[in-house]
Amino acid sequence: MKKINTNDRFNKTVCLKTEMDDFMEYIGLDAKLHELKILNLWDECVGESISRFSNPVELKKNKLFVKAENAAWRYELSLKKVEIINKLNERLGKKLIREIVFI
Repeated sequence: MKKINTNDRFNKTVCLKTEMDDFMEYIGLDAKLHELKILNLWDECVGESISRFSNPVELKKNKLFVKAENAAWRYELSLKKVEIINKLNERLGKKLIREIVFI
């Protein structure tokens, strides 16, 4: 577990967002928070028609696992994989997703 250096914080103005992000990482909730963000962004990034037949299941080691309704949708999604990764990373504000696995 990463140790928080409190000496740097005394008598300094700090950004609350940065401190909250550091705290979430410290207690291990940052990955779950990113998963929730991805769930909320999925419909917007892939569109309503695709989101009816697919949904993100888990984010593990920069790999997003997405459940597709059938093989035809897995194929369709695989064709759009790079585009989906770019859209999600852009909306998340960081390069969090490096790979998508369709299951």
